[in-house]
Amino acid sequence: MKKDTAIKRIVSKKRLIASVLIGSVTLLVVFALIAVSITPVKYDIVVGEVAPATITASREIVDDISTEAARAEARAAVADVYTRDDTVTESVSKNIAGYYKAAREQAEALHDAYAAQRSSSMYFGEFNPAAVNWDSFLTSAMKESVRKGLDDPNMPDSAIVALARMTDSEIGAMEEAVLTEVKNVLARGVLEKDLPAELNSLESRLRQYYSFDALYLAYYPAEKHLAANMVYDKEATEAAREAAAQTVPEVKYKQNQTVVTAGEVVTEEQYAVLLALGVVGGESVDYTLYAGILLLLLLVFAAYGFYMYQFEAQVLAETRKLMVLATIIVVVVGISVPLARLDARILPALFGTMLACMLVSQESALAFNILLAVVSGIICSWNTGILSETMIKTVLVTIVGGSVAVFALIKPGHRSALIFSGLLSGLAGAVVIALVGVVGTANVKLSALLTDSAFALGSGLLSGVLAIGTLPIWEAVFRVSTPSKLLELSNPNHPLLKRLSIEAPGTYHHSILTANLAEAGADAVGASALLCRVGAYYHDVGKLKNPRYFKENQRGGENPHDQMDPRESAKVITSHISYGLELAQKYKLPREVQRIIAQHHGDGVVPYFYHKAAESGMEVNEADFHYRGARPSTKEAAIVMLADCVEAAVHSMNDPTREQVKEMIDKLILARFTDGQMDDSPLNRRDMSTLAKAFLSVYEGVLHERVKYPGQE
Repeated sequence: MKKDTAIKRIVSKKRLIASVLIGSVTLLVVFALIAVSITPVKYDIVVGEVAPATITASREIVDDISTEAARAEARAAVADVYTRDDTVTESVSKNIAGYYKAAREQAEALHDAYAAQRSSSMYFGEFNPAAVNWDSFLTSAMKESVRKGLDDPNMPDSAIVALARMTDSEIGAMEEAVLTEVKNVLARGVLEKDLPAELNSLESRLRQYYSFDALYLAYYPAEKHLAANMVYDKEATEAAREAAAQTVPEVKYKQNQTVVTAGEVVTEEQYAVLLALGVVGGESVDYTLYAGILLLLLLVFAAYGFYMYQFEAQVLAETRKLMVLATIIVVVVGISVPLARLDARILPALFGTMLACMLVSQESALAFNILLAVVSGIICSWNTGILSETMIKTVLVTIVGGSVAVFALIKPGHRSALIFSGLLSGLAGAVVIALVGVVGTANVKLSALLTDSAFALGSGLLSGVLAIGTLPIWEAVFRVSTPSKLLELSNPNHPLLKRLSIEAPGTYHHSILTANLAEAGADAVGASALLCRVGAYYHDVGKLKNPRYFKENQRGGENPHDQMDPRESAKVITSHISYGLELAQKYKLPREVQRIIAQHHGDGVVPYFYHKAAESGMEVNEADFHYRGARPSTKEAAIVMLADCVEAAVHSMNDPTREQVKEMIDKLILARFTDGQMDDSPLNRRDMSTLAKAFLSVYEGVLHERVKYPGQE
């Protein structure tokens, strides 16, 4: 509840409306820049006509027609796939074996018939069928019986005679030889179209072992039963052809590559590419694409705005800082759009993050970095699609690299810290590129990884260089107090500080002591310690107009206020605010420092001269004794106010104790709080207590008991 109240106090309704307007205008400008970059120029071209101009590819694009033609050619080059059917070998072997079984039966029948007819004239001894004159013995009926038994109606008489002359063992040897040859053929695999050639080759081999008449008995069963055992595999063929097609790389037009030259007749393939690029035919506007980009931008801008409202309300309360952020993102997008057409790996998002860190705050820069990452992802991926590998890689590299850059700039020191920050962010980006390449991509090429990583490293370094080179411009245009600028202002040799040390040494010494208190207080409550220190250095520079009218510069001399009207004295005292602002503008001090100068007294009264006037009996108008400044509106201005009054009061005390200093600090802080001087600042009562302890810790370092040397009382 307290947090909500603080936010409402810091961000008024008017400032909230202004913030929404700035965010909305920035969103529209960013969208317009992106939309213009992706809107192609339309041409009135058809296939077969002459191209009126040379047209290049605005992005990398695939030539679908040429790609498909190349893949079709690759498919056609793949031969049909066949698989061997082992059942064919079994079937062929079985049929051939069956033939020779029948052949043995028929030969045995002939031998038995011969023996039956010639039994009376048979001589004792082994029967030799080769010695029989089968030509004269075999009748037509016997031959037909053999043909029928072997299922070969066209079997020549000579083959029947040859069969009759063979013994059972000879037939078995022929069977074995034929089966061996046939199995060897099948083992190699036989296509249907190759079957005649295989049979001719088999016949030639058998002719070497058998006579013409017997050759029939060897070749016929092979010719009759040998079959192709290589079967067409449709699925395997289609798979092999598709695999071959996938090995053919896509035919692409690279970004900025010429698609068609002026005066050239447009082909169907070129027209298809031009159509895909959106430069011919189709709708004049792709509303879906634009609506998608606008919606995504709206979501990320709204998320960033909500974050700022919840956690960085002080930034929203400063229109100038919002303008800085708005200008940064517009500049980054304006640079990124043309660079993306050259190479998406050189987008300057890190440059924008570094500027936001230096010009606004580290906290807001972290969230701003995410916004830049998403916008950069959109810019570099419009040609590949949202959530593409390119977009994801860009977003990851930007988020990681930008976060590293911000953390490296927590204590930036000099401007050279930007180079170191850029180097670290570049290294972080290179690591992300390597991890994404190894984990997310199959068969990643080392050369591609090294190239992308080198680009990430170079982009980080380049961002650092750009930030250093342009930072003075940003500081000058927006009058922003960057850490490096504040460090320059803290140099005692700064012309204004040097004047203060020479012309108003007392004020200079007071400012140094005030700076010590303010810095300690800022560290304690989480404010900018560097801004507090520098603001304290310059908060009283207005006293240079009349240095001797201020007590710390009088050095025990005559006090000019003794002879002046209290109202005139109050006027001189309060005028150091306005004159301080004049000097601040003359020396081009940042607005934050000017704010501290203007607000370090608030609108409080000058108590000494107010009471002096009241005690003198003169008619007193309290308004004549008030400072004309505003109440502190930032933590830093409030801290400097408290440190200023504490230092002045404690300095006036004569040899105070720790308890006396503590009482004085508590009294002064409480007085400023109850007087309403803290009402416009983000500080609360808890912060007041913390500041009191921090101020006291500074004085504890100088209030320690000292050793008394001989001769000292």
